[in-house]
Amino acid sequence: MKKLIALLLALMLATAGLAAFAEAAEPVELIVAINAQFTTLDPALNTETVNNYAITHMYAGMFAKDEDNNAVNELCDTYEVSDDGLVYTFHMVKDAVWSDGVPVTANDFVYSYLRALSYGADNAWAVYDMVSYVEGAADYNAAALEAGESFDCTVEDASAVGFKALDDYTLEVKLSTPLPYLTKLMASNAWLPVRADFAPQHESLWAYDGGYPTSGAFTLQECNENENCVLQKNPSYLHADLVTVDTINYIVMTDGAAQTLAFKNGEIDVALGVDTDTAASYIDTDNLWIMPRASNYFLAINSGATGPDWAKDANIRRALALAIDRDALVDVLGGAIIYQPLYGYVPKGVSGVDGDFREEGDADGYTLTYDPEQAKALLAEAGYDESNPLSIVYKYSNNGMHGDVATMLQAFWKAIGVDTTFEAVESGVFYDQLDQGDFEISRYGYTASDDAKQFLDLWTRSMQVVAAVDDEAFDNMLVEAAKLTDPTEYYTELHKIEDYFCDENVYVIPLFNYADPALLQDGITGYRMLGDHVDFSRVVIER
Repeated sequence: MKKLIALLLALMLATAGLAAFAEAAEPVELIVAINAQFTTLDPALNTETVNNYAITHMYAGMFAKDEDNNAVNELCDTYEVSDDGLVYTFHMVKDAVWSDGVPVTANDFVYSYLRALSYGADNAWAVYDMVSYVEGAADYNAAALEAGESFDCTVEDASAVGFKALDDYTLEVKLSTPLPYLTKLMASNAWLPVRADFAPQHESLWAYDGGYPTSGAFTLQECNENENCVLQKNPSYLHADLVTVDTINYIVMTDGAAQTLAFKNGEIDVALGVDTDTAASYIDTDNLWIMPRASNYFLAINSGATGPDWAKDANIRRALALAIDRDALVDVLGGAIIYQPLYGYVPKGVSGVDGDFREEGDADGYTLTYDPEQAKALLAEAGYDESNPLSIVYKYSNNGMHGDVATMLQAFWKAIGVDTTFEAVESGVFYDQLDQGDFEISRYGYTASDDAKQFLDLWTRSMQVVAAVDDEAFDNMLVEAAKLTDPTEYYTELHKIEDYFCDENVYVIPLFNYADPALLQDGITGYRMLGDHVDFSRVVIER
């Protein structure tokens, strides 16, 4: 009898153990709704937040960002910088492999960088920093653009370009001018490695196909850019033991109301594109996540050659800015808990002289505060009144809360005698139209967590496809600022350039710090912001 009881107990314990193991081994899938279509999954082309949802989970670079927006080593083990700040030598970890088991080497980085520089005109924005700061990169890029698709970066002479693999695990980067935030740049986009045998030089559609090797926490299973994108855990990833999610399924839902309904019905785990009214209803609950970003929401004005005549008058641009009551705008959108009024161009979240760049700028005060009477006077000086009202066309993408912003702006401008016509376009083509100068005044959003200068560089002529801001003096000011190696002098000069760009010339009109609200189901923990990238790799779900 004792033997029988012991056998039964053993069987019971074994069965319980198997059940516990089965429960622990159940795959973890996270379903995430996003509010825009994917436009590329090729790191060499990417400049958009929506694509980063996938790309930053798929690729590991030399560096990553931590939750305090610092650059931390990823595939880099150690590195040295020359005294003049122009030569970086990176020593890689030697146990990092691609998802197919092939070692990740310095040669992969060199190929990726040269590929990005020689891809073509479509990625001019994505390689701006490389072209601007890496020794020989500008000439190499120019030669590639001239040659077109016949340019082969695997055989063309790149000896003058500041990218060298000194051996399989040592990468040297030579700069033409100091770049104090280089390691932060190397955490994303064109600085990420791709494999030469899977990523052709002048084509990017391969990145939608899935099945190719990646260096990060996930690989791509499938992607239909207008529907969904499915990532699977990469067991070969250097830090795979820290990854708790097996599958991330990004569902494209451009309608915020649809996301809200899907969230309430439990069809999705995370909603990254809910409208502000919905977000506000979840304030003070564990379901609301205000994602911290160094991100601004502003109005871009096309004062360049393709813009309307009115946009070339700084006083008219100033009048439109003075007509906007930012506090009222933010209140309608959901309150300052979600969006904070912004009077300077560079948002909160990047470094300044000895603190936050925006907080330093705010301490000096601004001239573009709400003043509708002054706005009317400026319009009158320019010849506009009730009998001859200024007419403008406002462009925005028809997803998220952009329509609400447009309606508010129309009311503000109507109060000073301006007639506003709307032009709403699909989110997938919105920025392409802006790049081509196809707008008068438009909403704009930009995120860059590395340095304040990135926000200003955005409007230099070399970075724009068609210049909406065409100001040689502004460009030259930024060129000279880049030569400053003393941090205090550097950031002091950037403050002056921002004042010239935004406060004096009103090339753009800041509205608010753009902190994206998201909703998460009960029991979801472990989500993070690493720099300006969302990270779900360590999520834990308790159903």
